[in-house]
Amino acid sequence: MKKKSHYIEYDYESTFNDPMEEANEKEIEKLLANRKIKSIYTTKTIKAGNQFEVEIYPAFTRKKATELNIKPKSKLAQKKLNDRNARKRAERLINANFESGDLWITLTYDNEHLPNDIEEALKNMKNYIRRINYRRTKLGLPKAKYIYVTEYSHKKKIRCHHHMIMDKGLSMDEIESMWKCGKRNNVRRTHEDDIGGLTGLAKYLVKDPAGSKRWCSSTNLKKPVERKSYSAFRSRQVRKMVENRECVKTLLEKRYKNKLLVDFEIKKNEINGYYYVYARMTERRNI
Repeated sequence: MKKKSHYIEYDYESTFNDPMEEANEKEIEKLLANRKIKSIYTTKTIKAGNQFEVEIYPAFTRKKATELNIKPKSKLAQKKLNDRNARKRAERLINANFESGDLWITLTYDNEHLPNDIEEALKNMKNYIRRINYRRTKLGLPKAKYIYVTEYSHKKKIRCHHHMIMDKGLSMDEIESMWKCGKRNNVRRTHEDDIGGLTGLAKYLVKDPAGSKRWCSSTNLKKPVERKSYSAFRSRQVRKMVENRECVKTLLEKRYKNKLLVDFEIKKNEINGYYYVYARMTERRNI
C-alpha cells in the first residue's frame, strides 16, 4: 500500500513571488546563510508534446509550514490560483494534442445572432461541433479533438466570440461554412514555434481577458504527463543554481539528457530564504 506523503500541498508560485533577475552575490549569500528550517526540494515535471516544464520548490511538513508562516489561501487568492491553473492546464493540453497544420478558428456573431447569455453561446458551439463531427463521421474520420475559449462581456447584450484549436481532417472552407451565427470568421493553419510546440499560440488564447472566459474541450484529448520527485534535486544543487545561473542549464540538461533548456526563472521568499525554480525545456531535435 502506497505510503501517504507527509508534505502539504500549497501555492508555491505565490509563496515565491520575488523574481531573482538582478540579485547580487552578497544578497544571495545573506539569504542562503539565514535559512533556519530544513526542507526537501520537490521537483515536478510536466511533459506536454515537445514541451517539458520543470518546477523545483521546497516541500514543507505541516509543522514547518506553520513555523514558516505559510498560511491557507484566502477565497480571493484561491480564485486567482484556480484561474491561473486553468490557463496552465489549457496551455499544456494544447501542446500535448496539437501540432503544425491543425486548425486555429475564430468565430464571431452578427447582430441578428447575438446570444442572450453565455449558456446560449455555449449551445451554439455544441451545435457547431455536432455538425463538424457528423461530417467527419461521414468521411470515416474520428470525432474532432478540440479546445475552445469563449471570451465575453456584458453590456445591454452579451458580446462574445470563440477561439478554437481543432485537429486537421476537414478543409478550412468546410469548417468556416458550418458556423451559422456570423460571417466575419477566420480559419487558418497552426504553426509551431521555433522550438517546437504551440506555446505562443496557447498563451495568446489563454491570456487574461478584459471580460470573462469559459473553457471547453473534447473528451478525447491526451493529458500532459506529470511526475513528482523528492530526490531529483537536492538543496545544494538548488544553491548552485541560485549562486551561478549558468548551473541551471548544466544541471537540468544533465538530469534530463534528451532535453534542451529554453528559459527559466528563479524566485525567492524574502522571509525565510527559500527558492522556487521554474524552467521550460524542449526535445533536443526541436532546436
